[in-house]
Amino acid sequence: MAHYTGRPRFEWDEDGRVMTLLNRFAFVDDSPLVWSVPAMAQVDGASIPKFAWSILGSPFVGRYRKASVVHDWYCDIRTREWKATHRMFYEAMRTSKVSGAKARIMYAAVYYAGPRWDIVANYDAQLAEPVAAEAYSLEQSQLDAQPIERPDVTLWQRRKTDPVAFLAMCDDFAKSCSSVEDVETMIEDHMGATE
Repeated sequence: MAHYTGRPRFEWDEDGRVMTLLNRFAFVDDSPLVWSVPAMAQVDGASIPKFAWSILGSPFVGRYRKASVVHDWYCDIRTREWKATHRMFYEAMRTSKVSGAKARIMYAAVYYAGPRWDIVANYDAQLAEPVAAEAYSLEQSQLDAQPIERPDVTLWQRRKTDPVAFLAMCDDFAKSCSSVEDVETMIEDHMGATE
């Protein structure tokens, strides 16, 4: 059963936009695959398209905050496939008790206009060490931890995002779609291919 391990604690940076995670934290999906975020990782919610904030709220408010932190980190380090990362976001939101309708809309936003990438297998490998769910431990020295800066990367994103068209479809995402596959099909049918 999907679950979180630990409770994330944060400190806001001076700019009020970036948060630094003070402790190790993870989401374990149904597979079970561990999506671990190290202490001192910095996140800013940028993996969720800003146009979606107007109807959903900012990434650090509400029940999907934990899911947003894990999603942000994996969009930065890019050690897992983009579609799997976005689907993990959906599963983590549902684990956080975000309603199915809202989770589908959030998933649609990242699937439609969120970052895409090719897997970079050797990118900061120490930050993405695979951990078996049964062996995962929260033990990590915070005294020795150094700040981990957000990588400066260029990710593929849809060039022409039509937020008006997307927001007009939100009702359909909530009512007509019952799975992530339904959301993907609706986006591709109505808004064009995504790859």
